[in-house]
Amino acid sequence: MISMKLLASMIQMKYRVDDWVIYKPFADSESELLREMSSRVLILDLLKNDFFYDYKIYIEETQKIKKVREHQLFSIPDSTY
Repeated sequence: MISMKLLASMIQMKYRVDDWVIYKPFADSESELLREMSSRVLILDLLKNDFFYDYKIYIEETQKIKKVREHQLFSIPDSTY
């Protein structure tokens, strides 16, 4: 049987420390208004040993630090210029 520590070290993270991404706190909401809420955030840490949260982020507009799950984060679209 695989130990929890080994399993946590095998998990592949989508984002890396120092990546800028979009945070949508209510990405799964049925309300369109809540789903559209978003903020630009910086990935501070990968929480591989946390069984609930995946990342620690810095929210640029509120200047707060928060733990979040990966399904709430989205890549920033590439510039079109």
